[in-house]
Amino acid sequence: MDPITHALVGLAAGSFSGSGSVLENPLALGCLIGSVIPDGDIIMQYWGDYAYLKNHRGASHSLVGISVLSAAAAFLIDFIFPGNNFWSIFLWTFIGCMTHIGLDIFNSYGAKIFWPLYDKKIGTGLMLSFDPFLIAAAAIVYGFNSSNLMYTEMSVAAFVCYLLFRQYRKVRVRSILIRNIDVPVCRIVLLPSLTGFFTWDFIAYSDQEILTGYISMFARKLEIRDRLKKSESWVNDLVMDTRLGQFFKDFSQEYHISWEVLSDGVQQVTMTDLRYYIRNRYMHHATVQFNKEMKPVESVFHPYRDGRNAKVPI
Repeated sequence: MDPITHALVGLAAGSFSGSGSVLENPLALGCLIGSVIPDGDIIMQYWGDYAYLKNHRGASHSLVGISVLSAAAAFLIDFIFPGNNFWSIFLWTFIGCMTHIGLDIFNSYGAKIFWPLYDKKIGTGLMLSFDPFLIAAAAIVYGFNSSNLMYTEMSVAAFVCYLLFRQYRKVRVRSILIRNIDVPVCRIVLLPSLTGFFTWDFIAYSDQEILTGYISMFARKLEIRDRLKKSESWVNDLVMDTRLGQFFKDFSQEYHISWEVLSDGVQQVTMTDLRYYIRNRYMHHATVQFNKEMKPVESVFHPYRDGRNAKVPI
């Protein structure tokens, strides 16, 4: 989710802590700070795209991490607003952090909420990164919670119904895809499209290939974008023995590996993250080049767009 959405949801949650503006209510201020502070891992961008994306939504988005962050923020707020109960400030700051993690889990990128016990991102792929229904519901709660509880209850109920509707349509669309794709598939991944509010992107796995495309939420239009041949197992093993291969596998569980021979006997493996497709290309790629002896000689991460490269140690 974007920072504005996180902050607005934090303000809405903090409005339940009592009256007064955010600058007068340390509990609401803690909730607001908590709703955005997990994204403080953006500091890793100082060391480049590879370092940032390797750590984003990792430790700072875990229960352990937000406990530490909530305590630090609560100490600071308690220092600025003396005479308040530290544990109350900590609780509301922690609630703000939980709204942040909860929203991140609802989209396709996910978060490592159980780090370090479970070092995988958990994500449902249910909501868009920028969701107008969520923004509207949070704005109504924040604007009317102290004056008219009915509006708050109605907006929360409407948003819950919206999530249930999206989940229902997701299940229905998956069953329609299974019936209409022309090859037997063993697994289908549905993700909110980056370019259409009522569109799902899909990744369908068969024995021999990976199909990607999109389908409307109401299944009125289905288009297969690419049919990608699966690479041989020895190619997968070769690239996964590299540092970049291990990173990319952790970065995205939905990827495709291709192999090509370049000049002078150099051979290149390209890994493509299949989750995000925009402007006629997949957003994230990585390449590892091997010499004639099949030893890696160069590995580069290509995030976001063409021309943005981050070299990774072999």
